Amino acid sequence: MENSYQPSQQEEQVTSEKVREVAVKGLVEEGEGKFKEENAYEYTMDGSVDMKGKPAAKGRTGGWVAGWLVLVNQGLVTLAFFGVSVNLVLFLTRVLQQDNADAANNVSKWTGTVYIFSLIGALLSDSYWGRYTTCAIFQAIFVLGLVMLSLSSQLVLLRPAGCGDGETKCGTHSAVEVWVFYSSLYLIGLGYGGYQPNSASFGADQFEEDDPREARSKTSFFSYFYLALNLGSLFSNTFLSYLQDRGMWALGFWASAGSALLALAVFLGGTHRYRHFRPSGNPVSSVCQVAVAAVRKWTAGIASGGEGLYEMDGKECVEAAAGYRRMLHTDGLKFLDRAAVARAADFTAKGKAFLRDPWRLCTVTQVEEVKRVLHLLPIWLCTIPYSVAFTQMASLFVAGRRDAHRHPRGVGRIPSPRSQHVRVRHPQRRARHPPQPPPP
Repeated sequence: MENSYQPSQQEEQVTSEKVREVAVKGLVEEGEGKFKEENAYEYTMDGSVDMKGKPAAKGRTGGWVAGWLVLVNQGLVTLAFFGVSVNLVLFLTRVLQQDNADAANNVSKWTGTVYIFSLIGALLSDSYWGRYTTCAIFQAIFVLGLVMLSLSSQLVLLRPAGCGDGETKCGTHSAVEVWVFYSSLYLIGLGYGGYQPNSASFGADQFEEDDPREARSKTSFFSYFYLALNLGSLFSNTFLSYLQDRGMWALGFWASAGSALLALAVFLGGTHRYRHFRPSGNPVSSVCQVAVAAVRKWTAGIASGGEGLYEMDGKECVEAAAGYRRMLHTDGLKFLDRAAVARAADFTAKGKAFLRDPWRLCTVTQVEEVKRVLHLLPIWLCTIPYSVAFTQMASLFVAGRRDAHRHPRGVGRIPSPRSQHVRVRHPQRRARHPPQPPPP
């Protein structure tokens, strides 16, 4: 006889309630897991934060809304800067009565100073202020310089009214008036130079590389960025140079000042929409630390594949900097790997903890950052000859074509900056080979 057990109705009810309870609990846990996963996906994972220092929410910060604000800002700032620089050599010759050589030399010095200020802006951004604050401060300096230049030109330098058009000569200027002019000019250089290296990188910060969709948008952003830059340059090289070539210098400078002020307003208008990265420390000191540590351990042995090299753990990464990312070891420039070889003398005891001496031991990430800088160095050096030649387009070329024949048939007078792209002929060339009378 088969022995079977039949549960009672009450036992069946209890069992079914337990099954239902377990099932509901599982669904709740699964739902909580999905909610946590979706909630985590709404925030960036690259360490970026919002204006309040909290993790940046993808739906409320960054993206193309912030990206387009940066693009419009870049176009307006470029228009304002080239509205001054493109015809600066003509202003020096026509208004300040400088000869071509002195004017070209002064413009070249000013242009070089702008690029030096770019190094200052990049250092302040990465080490202390962050990209947003750096862009805002230097844009304010840029606007101040343009307003000073516009006021000094309209009230002091352009006397008599309408001078500087190539026909009416301007009067002489005192040393104080010239000093005010150059002060405003170098304020413009300081503002634009400190702003320019941070604009593109700040716009790229609005897109997360770990998100495939935003990674594609970041690539597109750089294309649009240079489009905005060239559109601003095109407008200043045509419309503003046309006004200045006809002696309306003050109007052209005020147009540049208005464009810079509008650019600052657009930039500040998106303050709560931007994503930010906290400053990660002085990169110059990090490079020096790697160099010093590598020299101190010049005789240290290095295992193949970079095994045993020092790198911070997760807790130290969080304490070091928000958004700190480790970099994988590479085999190039192996002599720098000695900076990451750990020894007992590299640590000092402090209570129960051991502190690392950054001038004796560096992380693999620090070493790899220095390697990347050294790999980029040849590319930077190759741009020097190009920059030297390109600078002449804003100085000697403009000054030389001032006296060229710029009245092609059916076109009218071409302003000097735009004539860089048009083949013109010098009036003296027509006298070299005068027409010969026909033979008898």
